[in-house]
Amino acid sequence: MPNCFQIYFRPIYLYIKKVSLIAQDNDYALTISSVFVTGLFQLIEEVLQINFFGVPNLILILVIGTVIIDAHYGIKASVKKSEELYNEAKQTSDEIKKRRLKRKAKLLEFDPKKLQYTGFKCLTLLGYLFFAKNILASDSDEGPLVMVLSITTEIIIKAPVAIFWYYDFKSIGDNSEYIYKKKAPIFIIVEKIFEPKISNFFKNDSDE
Repeated sequence: MPNCFQIYFRPIYLYIKKVSLIAQDNDYALTISSVFVTGLFQLIEEVLQINFFGVPNLILILVIGTVIIDAHYGIKASVKKSEELYNEAKQTSDEIKKRRLKRKAKLLEFDPKKLQYTGFKCLTLLGYLFFAKNILASDSDEGPLVMVLSITTEIIIKAPVAIFWYYDFKSIGDNSEYIYKKKAPIFIIVEKIFEPKISNFFKNDSDE
């Protein structure tokens, strides 16, 4: 029996004792922070598995991330254009043209209030998806809106998300092209893929 204890239980006892001593050395701060971080990650993982909006949360994070990146490059492009207009105004001797250029430059200056539109875009997207998901929900295989209007989940939820993402992604390409004087190939490729599909989508919708 003692040999069995020495072989199987003593290593476990020594491990627990060492962990306890380490925790005591820093007044349990490391232990508390470790438990907090582990619990936070577990909570995030559980929340990400909950589907509030009818599309995977990871997709929503990527879409909103695209909106934020678009806002960043939009600001950079706007500020650059504003500086160019100010420089052009300095070089002209025509007072009327100078005032006009300065007014345009002033409108293009960075204003934190303009970021409200970025938040508005994200909130309206989430609000629409939440409404669409819940109005489509039903005990039956098809929700009431699907039966009445004969539309599918792909049209009411997935298509708007894809088109919403594409327009912001395209905007990033346009703004980056203005800033760097060249458009990255991925923007051209995605544009060639999406533009015909979106054109057909709206064309078919208008034909009806």
